[in-house]
Amino acid sequence: MPFAVHRGCRLFWERDGNPTAPPLLLVRGLSRSSRYWGELRERLAKSFHLLVTDNRGSGRSDAPWPPYSTKRMADDHAAVLDAAGVTGRVHVFGISLGGMIAQHIALRHPSRVDRLILGCTTPGGEHAVRIGRKAVFALLRASMGPVARSMRRVAPLLLSAETLRERPEVVEQWIAIALGERRRRAGFLGQFLAAGRHDAWRRLPFMTAPTLVVTGDADRLIPPENSRLLAERIPGAKLRVIAGAGHDFPSDKPEETAEIVREFLRA
Repeated sequence: MPFAVHRGCRLFWERDGNPTAPPLLLVRGLSRSSRYWGELRERLAKSFHLLVTDNRGSGRSDAPWPPYSTKRMADDHAAVLDAAGVTGRVHVFGISLGGMIAQHIALRHPSRVDRLILGCTTPGGEHAVRIGRKAVFALLRASMGPVARSMRRVAPLLLSAETLRERPEVVEQWIAIALGERRRRAGFLGQFLAAGRHDAWRRLPFMTAPTLVVTGDADRLIPPENSRLLAERIPGAKLRVIAGAGHDFPSDKPEETAEIVREFLRA
């Protein structure tokens, strides 16, 4: 399996899709490995040369003890691009914590980013709309209980009511993934605290990559208003709101998400 190394941390990454197509780096969110991209990954692989990663603290990457930061995790992904032999620009698509990381990839490594998609995320800092306490406590409880029970409890925070009702197999797939991966509390804690300390507000006006901000209007975890703030703060950024989608809109609406991504990256 391919690994990059940054500051002593081994980072899992792999390729997918068409190697002659434009490269697209996918960055997942809190405690989610690259396996959680699910159907969306299959759809995007038809149009792009995908580079998919496991953030430090999740999946097949190392889970060192905190502290983590979204800046350090952005530099992790620059190390992945180095390991993959990518010398030109890539598109970057990050969701939730991955969207926070993606902001710093574009800010700290602007020469490596072609176009940027920020999904269901936040600029952080004092200007952001805070995540509700109930949601924070739900995430913490989910990190400690039995896997299947915890996943089912947190699913309503991440998915729309329609997905939970019409496609319950999504949650069952998540449970199967979680049961197949090592559970490491140091990794969860590091990522959780990195998300809590994230603050890119002051630097967002210096973003140079063409940017699309995407959110679901039924997001119960990160308030959609944060996506509006990002779109207003980043020069020239566009905003797309997916009707009826929850926080994990790529799982709720994989076909619509894939079309939005293809439309923006081919513009």
